[in-house]
Amino acid sequence: MKTHGWTALSIGVFLGGVGLAKPPSAEACAAPNCLIDVRFPLPEDGGPVPANVPGLVVRPPLLESTEVATLRLLQSDGTPVPFTLANGARSTHVLVPQAPLVPGTQYRIEAKGLCQHQETQPQSATFTAGPERPLPTTLGTLSVDTPSRGTFPVYGDSSCGSTQEGDATTLRFTPSAELVPFLPWVHWTVEVDGQPWSSSNHHGLTSTGADNYESHQYEYNRQLLFLYAVCTPDNPPPPALGLPPGRHQATLQGTLEHADLTLPPLSVDFELSCATQSVDAGTPDGGTGEPISSPSKGGCTQAGGGLTVLGLLATLRLWRSPRHGPPLADALPASGLPQPEEERVVRDGRAVPGEGRVAHAVHPGRLLQGRAQQELPRGERGGQPREGEVA
Repeated sequence: MKTHGWTALSIGVFLGGVGLAKPPSAEACAAPNCLIDVRFPLPEDGGPVPANVPGLVVRPPLLESTEVATLRLLQSDGTPVPFTLANGARSTHVLVPQAPLVPGTQYRIEAKGLCQHQETQPQSATFTAGPERPLPTTLGTLSVDTPSRGTFPVYGDSSCGSTQEGDATTLRFTPSAELVPFLPWVHWTVEVDGQPWSSSNHHGLTSTGADNYESHQYEYNRQLLFLYAVCTPDNPPPPALGLPPGRHQATLQGTLEHADLTLPPLSVDFELSCATQSVDAGTPDGGTGEPISSPSKGGCTQAGGGLTVLGLLATLRLWRSPRHGPPLADALPASGLPQPEEERVVRDGRAVPGEGRVAHAVHPGRLLQGRAQQELPRGERGGQPREGEVA
């Protein structure tokens, strides 16, 4: 007897393997510890570090810590540079030189990650000291785009987020000229109406004021400058609906690490609405822009897929043999599924629509089976010949 490779057991294993048999686990969005090693925020394109930098920041490996005893600041010839070690924001360490750096001198900063489940190697970065710069007194300027209706990824849950529909806008930040030389050591927060909205690591914004993706790679939080209200929750639903429709005020605050100064925050007003609009797909400006499930950009592998067990089984049935009829789309009505029939009430010899009860619909599996049976040669269909057939 001829058998087919797809058995109930193998289908069950397949479903479990691709994650359709159960929802994503709480760990689905967690990137492996130490996937990214120790990092040293420094000026873009190898630019000079101001000789009077308040402190050099060392970021720990992803989800892990830095081995404090390995922190070193050296000149290019290996001469140690004295520094004081301090704790910085967002689980960082700060190397505070005991004397200003020497302009034109090349330095090397070193550290080693402390990872529980794997051995790590010392990491280092080199930079050249530049002239002293006046410490900044302003952040720059802040504006906001006109909000628009569209679809966008909402982060912050165990499945790496989900694509939702709503009204959204992007803050536009332009750093002041005096801030740019110190940007790598600034960390950021955004509040809306006095409540925390998002925050970023050091060097979270580039010298042009754009989102610095490398500063938060494999971290799934709200993007710093992207503000939204979810108007039509999709499946899976977001962990939160964002901001309520209406008028709001966003405030951007930057803090220069280990500098004894306060930079005045920047604020801007905006309004979000969930009134009916045409929907144009979009993604947050400055973000990755890729689907939530892209592992290459974010380590996510599950985001609430749309396949169902019923649809998969129906597809597998059609794959068994090329003689078993046309694809599923040809066997179903234009709407994609069999439609229920309505039993209408008859009054005065006329049918009154909408006042009857809904009769049962044909089960998709039975429809497929019946269609496939019709397409089979009589010898394989079984039973007696139909009317008009030659035995």
